[in-house]
Amino acid sequence: MKMTSIKVLTGFIIAIMVGNGVAIAQANFVSFKANELQKIAEEYTGSSVNWPLVISLADHDTDANVFTMSPSQVQELQNFSQIHALVSVQKERIGELINNGATVFASDQYQIAQQLLTEYNKAVNDGKVESAFSLGQNIPNAVDDMETALNQNRVVDVQAQLSQKKGRVDKRSGLLGSWIDAMKGDLFSQSDGIRTFTESYAQLSFVDGSDIQVEPNTVAVIRKSRIDQLNNATDTEITLEDGGLLAKLSAAGKDQSRYVLNAGSSVSELQTQNFYAETEESGLVRLTNYDGQAIVNSNNVTVTIRQNEGTLVERGKAPLEPVKLLPSPEIAWTSTDSIVTDLPVIFSFRPIQGAQTYRLQYGTDPNFTNDVTELNTTNTSIPFDQLPMGMTYVRVQAIDGLGLRGPFSKTVRIIRTEDKVPPPIFIDNMNNDLLYAVDNTINVNGATEPEARFTINGETVPVQSTGRFSFESSLNQAETVFRMSSTDPAGNTTRKDIKVVNLTRDRLFSFNLRSASGSNLSSIRAGSVTFSGNLYPGIQIILRNNNRTRSVKTDFNGNWAVTLELESGDLEIKFKNDITGESYFSNTYSVD
Repeated sequence: MKMTSIKVLTGFIIAIMVGNGVAIAQANFVSFKANELQKIAEEYTGSSVNWPLVISLADHDTDANVFTMSPSQVQELQNFSQIHALVSVQKERIGELINNGATVFASDQYQIAQQLLTEYNKAVNDGKVESAFSLGQNIPNAVDDMETALNQNRVVDVQAQLSQKKGRVDKRSGLLGSWIDAMKGDLFSQSDGIRTFTESYAQLSFVDGSDIQVEPNTVAVIRKSRIDQLNNATDTEITLEDGGLLAKLSAAGKDQSRYVLNAGSSVSELQTQNFYAETEESGLVRLTNYDGQAIVNSNNVTVTIRQNEGTLVERGKAPLEPVKLLPSPEIAWTSTDSIVTDLPVIFSFRPIQGAQTYRLQYGTDPNFTNDVTELNTTNTSIPFDQLPMGMTYVRVQAIDGLGLRGPFSKTVRIIRTEDKVPPPIFIDNMNNDLLYAVDNTINVNGATEPEARFTINGETVPVQSTGRFSFESSLNQAETVFRMSSTDPAGNTTRKDIKVVNLTRDRLFSFNLRSASGSNLSSIRAGSVTFSGNLYPGIQIILRNNNRTRSVKTDFNGNWAVTLELESGDLEIKFKNDITGESYFSNTYSVD
């Protein structure tokens, strides 16, 4: 079993009785690395999606890229895990109520509950713990109100409701009625029509939780909408006269109900939760299916469109044999979650062979039903010059030569936040803020943010795309200070000074032997001998006399001393870096 690497500092554990069990609350400081963030969120809040709350509470050591939480912060997250569990239960309740008709019969209460959920999710994404607590506690009451309203209003004759609209949307009552402005919440019954325009969009919600998303420049008519109140099965028939619509059937709609879609000369019986139809003035109809199957009939010929297949139907002709849709584009980013602070952001995906164009959708709604921006493009790298602060959702689909739309890619979440964190500066082989050079030459290697401007003593040092940098310099002094600066595109700057020490043979072997200077000794007497000297911290001195070896390290001030019982023979003395293991110089002396 793979364990999360967590460093727990000194603390204590408190046992709290809860019901018939015992909950253990850790009163410890908890430290963890950035790549363990989602695991920590899972452990302390009940879900990895709550990671923004962990970031908002934890202290961040930017130099080490380590987060630390105090006991009270840990307890706060553990308390929130109960709210998360409570909200999860309410989401399941909402799903059950939707299947029973809440979007129609308790629409106001449903909107309130959904709004609370949206605000709750936003509070979590924004790392606002107190707001998430408060909103989560209010959700059960909102769901109770939704259930009460559903039970009171279920016995009605209308079957569909205008649950979403953007821009101008018209309604026509009956086949001979006049078009009038439709309002959100309007009810649509058998023979009623709906019409959208260039900059408008609408969504019709049915009693079984199914939705019909009406695209711009579309006219559709509800030919039939019935419900069997014994088993809640619906019998719905819709005619698409012009434009396009997406049928998103609920699980109950797919399995228990009958949905028929007329488009041009085609009649499609839907046994799918995701089906798109588009018709043109010429009578050409494009039908694509993304789940389950759809049975399409035209000119007395029937074909079955299975998952990720499509067909064309021309007026008065049989349907084209189903063809495979193009696959969903693969996002070129390494993760579907990206935190950005600077614009533009380049959204990239892998090209799809056979794609004539791509359809991109992005907006702040994870369901892509409100305030969605669409872009048709032939490019696979799209720059976003303007993005709102917070979360933006992006997805893309490929369109083939027949005009059939393939399935959407995975949804990418772009989190735009204000950058207030200066870039780190990491130096390799540092020894207590010292860097040792040998023979008057120093190589400084390290890393910072990839897009940072990095300088040493005012000289710009190139930074690779990985953030690595390397700097070589000659030294003409025993000690030199390198002044480093790293500035990110947001203007945040980190400054760091390090001392570079030029190690020479004369400096290292300038030690004391009893009362004589070791650097000029050609012979050392056998017996008890004390060696001592003063260098720099983190240097190891190794003394080998015949087959015996002793080593000593310099202390914080660079001092060192060791006493040996020497035998006649050779005495080798060498110096090395105690942290990196790099060897510097060695000398051999005779012991008489």
